[in-house]
Amino acid sequence: MEDPTPFWDGEKWTGPITDGHMHLDRMGRFLDAAIDFENAGGTRLILVHKPDFNQLPETIEDVSTAYLETLAMAKDVREATNLGVQVVLGPHPVVWAHQLESLGEETATELHLSSVDLALTHHQEGECVAIGEIGRPHFPVSTEIWNKANMMLEEVLRRCASQNAPVQFHVEDRGASTCQELSEICEKVNYPRSIALRHYAPGDVSSSFTSNLPVTVSMGRGSIGKIASTIDLDCLSDGTHSPVLMETDYLDDPRRPGAVLGPRTVPKRTNELGRHLQNPSNEGGLGWSHHQIANFLWKIHRAWPDALYGECR
Repeated sequence: MEDPTPFWDGEKWTGPITDGHMHLDRMGRFLDAAIDFENAGGTRLILVHKPDFNQLPETIEDVSTAYLETLAMAKDVREATNLGVQVVLGPHPVVWAHQLESLGEETATELHLSSVDLALTHHQEGECVAIGEIGRPHFPVSTEIWNKANMMLEEVLRRCASQNAPVQFHVEDRGASTCQELSEICEKVNYPRSIALRHYAPGDVSSSFTSNLPVTVSMGRGSIGKIASTIDLDCLSDGTHSPVLMETDYLDDPRRPGAVLGPRTVPKRTNELGRHLQNPSNEGGLGWSHHQIANFLWKIHRAWPDALYGECR
């Protein structure tokens, strides 16, 4: 593996840059969005399957068609750019929540679990690197639906554990308690916590907040300072720090341009983080050396993504 030290020159990171959770859509900017990411310094994107919420799948054949389209988009991006692309496939928990009424609980749940099994087939064949987004609704639901969502999540994790397949969680934001509950669910069903990643995570990367789950941090305003102030230096130095990735959750939705964050955001925030870590403490930074900064950014953008998803070839 390359020596990361030269990649931080005191102003800019010129090493690898990974967006840990991005969506693309042929009806959106698609290749232009990927090219924007590359032109800003991006080198690797984790392309996460996005269901069509205007026309939800009703059969496993519908799901298969949608998965194949996500895989085809990844292929097109690889051919049009120099980006590394790794794919995450899975049934979004919000789809299940919406389909409880339209399909009925039994059919909606059966379709959801069959969609997980199909994603696991693609994982076994090496076509995707993780299963996601899985989880539970991020908006208020009845206690009955909430309990059923958690029961289904347990079953999804049991199935993923059989292949040691990484997952990306889509969940609500209730602070540290959300991560604690996810960690407890993983332990209950014997799913490896080391590959159970919380997507759209807040900037607090301390183990007390994340319960040692890997996270992709949403890189909006305030994320840089929060990451810098919550890094566990002891765990970072001994190699036990849980993985931290950066993400935009870019939706590529023509109705919401730039939502959630634009494709140039992660490269921009990477440089901001490097400069923040470099600044002396009396200027609000941590006073890190170039070498320390390079090692941390290398972990975020290369070592930790590789540990979760394998090398991107």
